[in-house]
Amino acid sequence: MEKKDQERISETFQQGTSNFTEADLAKVMKDEETAQKKASKLGEQFKNFILLWDLLKDYYKGNYKTAPWKLIASIGFAVVYLVSPLDVIPDILPVVGFVDDTAVFAMVVAAFQADINAYKEWKKNH
Repeated sequence: MEKKDQERISETFQQGTSNFTEADLAKVMKDEETAQKKASKLGEQFKNFILLWDLLKDYYKGNYKTAPWKLIASIGFAVVYLVSPLDVIPDILPVVGFVDDTAVFAMVVAAFQADINAYKEWKKNH
């Protein structure tokens, strides 16, 4: 991926995360089927998608409220970005179409590894 694409993805992610609301979260949670279908094309990041989706669901249902809002907003925006056909690199392009989606999930995992590990630990015990 070109440096300019990486910069655009990062800027889009930062802006989308900072503007993400509780109302947006409610919309994301209604689109699980589409999100799961698109996530199947994330390659190595698919496992992370499943974990992050579970975290989002547990937060939304009120089962796990210790996650910081910034993490929830980041995951929520990553799902919105995944589902949206309007990406930095359009999903319609063969092979490279999901590179940016994968990068967004990788950014969430890298930025919130400690919080994600805390959720994994919580999940083992519940």
